[in-house]
Amino acid sequence: MRFASPLMPLHRIAFDEALSRQQREGAHRPNAATGHPSEASAPIEYLAFGPVDAAGEATCPVIAAFESTELEYAAIRRGAALFDESWRGTIEVTGADRIDLLNRLVTQDLRSIKEGGVARAFLTNRKGRIDADLVIAETGTRTLLDLVVHDAATVASIIEKFVFAETATVRDVTASLHALSLHGPRATEVLQALGLEAPAPCAVTCSALLGGTTVIALPSLGELGYSIRVPYGSAGALWNALREQSSVRCAGWHAYNIARVENGEPMFRIDFGPTNLPHETGVLPSRVSFTKGCYPGQEVVARMQHLGKPKQMLVGLRVQGDALPMGDAMVFSRNDDGTTGEHVGAVTSSSVAPMLSAASVAFAMLRSAQTTEATEVFVECEGAMLPARVQSLRFFGGGGR
Repeated sequence: MRFASPLMPLHRIAFDEALSRQQREGAHRPNAATGHPSEASAPIEYLAFGPVDAAGEATCPVIAAFESTELEYAAIRRGAALFDESWRGTIEVTGADRIDLLNRLVTQDLRSIKEGGVARAFLTNRKGRIDADLVIAETGTRTLLDLVVHDAATVASIIEKFVFAETATVRDVTASLHALSLHGPRATEVLQALGLEAPAPCAVTCSALLGGTTVIALPSLGELGYSIRVPYGSAGALWNALREQSSVRCAGWHAYNIARVENGEPMFRIDFGPTNLPHETGVLPSRVSFTKGCYPGQEVVARMQHLGKPKQMLVGLRVQGDALPMGDAMVFSRNDDGTTGEHVGAVTSSSVAPMLSAASVAFAMLRSAQTTEATEVFVECEGAMLPARVQSLRFFGGGGR
């Protein structure tokens, strides 16, 4: 299935406007580097998020950048960055028994969730492996599940199979609700300028604007952050209204990835996936309750918590040197004499960290013996072995948490 954004025609407009703006600025600074193609009607670069189809085409194309990645990143930290989150899908669960149904299936305790509440949870299978990483938002009339777009149809089917006598209806509404997000210290005032209520962190609000707009406060990039759901046919109107605000800059995946890695925000199907146990993800405390009742895989997860430890775990790496390791780069232990030891894992995501003077940082899935804070390892990078130090996932703490 192809997940094409309804905003792709509007990407071109925003891209060309950014190009024109930089050309005007460049006329006053002829030797300045813009980081943006200079020719008119330059092609937009799209990246393939998730799997490709049988023809090798992207099933979920996401825009790499509208202009200089540095400017887009700066908007996250100093203004408001607008993202077309076509990589996110949505499941809607309605009915009087919806919370009871979901509480029996996910790793988080939802019994106390109230109208306007938001929780993070895993959906695990009977072997304790992760089927989905969920943001659960309770609006009072329905519960929305935010997840990776490629998982929405499968997860909706899994949940539906557990509906027996309950009054609950499960629907994959990805095709009818489109996802945008707004991140940055000025994001709240931007929403308010449009008449949208900005919820408190980890809360959700609903508005009648544009046929029904839902705003979930989720500071996943280290600043104030809002994930927005709007009816598919109204996505363009909301995008344009947000883009017209003076403090807003459209941004693409490159800037998003830098900020999420800095903030220690791993992503399902990039940094961990269906073969992993919750204890391997590095985000266990925010996703799993060990005081709630049963759910599929609960016995495996509880046994790991009380009797064992995972074979591997996702950690942060602070890399020494200017080079940046790429995804899947191999990580090796460091022998006592300083030489390279055995293969102990691989990089899952990496980025330069502007808030750390452009230091090279990465997430890596490593054997548990190598995951102790300050453990020294080597990372394969551009044909060389770079020293790196293990740390927590989070490299920079902004004002969003």
